[in-house]
Formats: sequence, C-alpha cells, structure tokens
Amino acid sequence: MAVSLPGWFRVTLNVIVYQYGKVASTSLVTTFNKMRGVSAHQCHFFGEDAFRATVTRLCNPDTNDYFFKHSLGQLAENLKAYRLYHRKNPAEGDRCIVLTVAREPFDWFRSSLIQEIEGHIPALSLSLRDRGVESMSTEHIVSEGLTLLLERIRGAIDSVDGGIDALVPAKRRELDQLIPFTDTEDFEAFLFILSRFLQPHWWFRTQFSPEFGIALPDMVDVGAGLLRAPTETSDVYLARYEQLEAAFAQLLELEKLPERSLVRVNEGHSKQYAAEINAVFETEFAAELKARSHSEITRTLNYGR
Repeated sequence: MAVSLPGWFRVTLNVIVYQYGKVASTSLVTTFNKMRGVSAHQCHFFGEDAFRATVTRLCNPDTNDYFFKHSLGQLAENLKAYRLYHRKNPAEGDRCIVLTVAREPFDWFRSSLIQEIEGHIPALSLSLRDRGVESMSTEHIVSEGLTLLLERIRGAIDSVDGGIDALVPAKRRELDQLIPFTDTEDFEAFLFILSRFLQPHWWFRTQFSPEFGIALPDMVDVGAGLLRAPTETSDVYLARYEQLEAAFAQLLELEKLPERSLVRVNEGHSKQYAAEINAVFETEFAAELKARSHSEITRTLNYGR
C-alpha cells in the first residue's frame, strides 16, 4: 500500500485500474507509475464476495493449474487495492481515483484466448475425444477445438430467449441437454470457457455496478469517449479500449497530470498459437457469431453499430 512521504516519493494520487483483463491494464499501470506522486494498482476483482469466490476456486483441486497460479498471484494485489480504496483518514491532500476499461466483447474473447491458450488446451482436447485427438498436433487441437467451441457458444446463445443477457448460471447448467458433449468433464470445461466468453458482457452488471453503486447509463461523457461518475470515495472513470489513447490523454488533463504516451506491454500478437486462433476468428461463422453477440453492455457502449 502506498505511504505518503516527503519530496519526490510522496504519493498524492492513487489510481486503481479495476477491469476484467485484456484491456491494456498493465500498460496503464506501468505508465501511471512512471509519474511523480502517482501510485497505480490493477485488480480484476473487488469486494468481499469476489474474494470469497476466488478463495473457493483456489481451494478446488479441479481448478486448472494455469488459472490457479494466475488467481493466486492476483489475490494479494487485489486485496491491497481494495484496502487502499476503503482506507480511513488518508493523509491530507491524498486522493484516489478508479479507472475501468471496456472492450468490444467478441474481440476481447479472441484476445483472452490468445493470452490464455495454454490453460484452455486441455479443455479443447476434451471436446475432441471422439475425433481422434490423440493423433492431433497442438496446432490442430487449437484450430478444430476453437471451431467447435464457437459452434457450441452459438448454440448456447440460441438456446434462451433474450440471448446473452438471459444466460444466467442456471440456464448454462441445462445446456448439456441441448448441446452434445463427449462427457461430463467436457461439459464442465465448456462451462468455464463459456463464462470467459460472457465475462465482458456480464462484468459491469455483476461486479462493477454493485461495488461502486454506478449504472453505466448514468456516467457522464467528459470528452474523448471518457466517462466519469463521482462516488463518496472517489471519481470513477470508464474508458473504451478502442479509444484508449485519447481517453487516457483526457484523463491526464482532467486530473492535472503531465502528458504521457501509454507504454505498450504484453502484446498478444507474438503469443504461441495466435495465428491459429486469429484464423478461426476470421471465418464467416465467427463473423456471424459476433453479429449475434449483443447484450446490455454492447448496446450501452454502442458496440456493434
């Protein structure tokens, strides 16, 4: 947690970059932390309910090793950011702001797969058990497994009236009665990846708004596509990933911070199997699925128009 000190090291502005991942949060935090008097922290979950759910997932021996390591590493940092936001009696002149970032959901899902494919390959392999997966190369597993995954997601969306917004957990649990799976293990693995697909559609409704008491339609556009809403604790900003450079510059101006260009880190285009993943997402079927992937959040933020 940041501590106020005299001179150059005194932190007067804490920035909490609270988002669902794959939205250049590391770039934002890195850039903020190069500024005098600014301390930035990133977190993917916030609030006691989210912490309890994370601990429950960590304690589950069936949790994929890849996602166990990532969740475990994030837990401590998320707790620090939460305590910082809710701290009592900050030093005089110290402030805290929250910045969140939204991204077009279908493109976010493609990016998340590129970043996390190592953790998803076991699930893709399960889905191909009846297609001779034992003789497939990893590249073939990624290509064919993702093609099947998108077909299943299309089936899930079409299975309920109301589409994505109606795919509540109870409805997801019924999907094995409507979509063929190789076995229960395959179905459970699909539910996890489906939850990742749904994350950018559901996150603001289930995580962001309950924690800060802010409805996205009530946020005010303060220029360059940057939205803002005040709370009792801090100002909360929302930027669109697609306009991040301009929105970031506008935030710096509003907060009276020096001009800086975003430091680019953790780019996905050089990741292993990125070519195979992008090829699947460039198909006509993927384009049709993207066109059907509407939700409250895509309408609110004018994605897909």
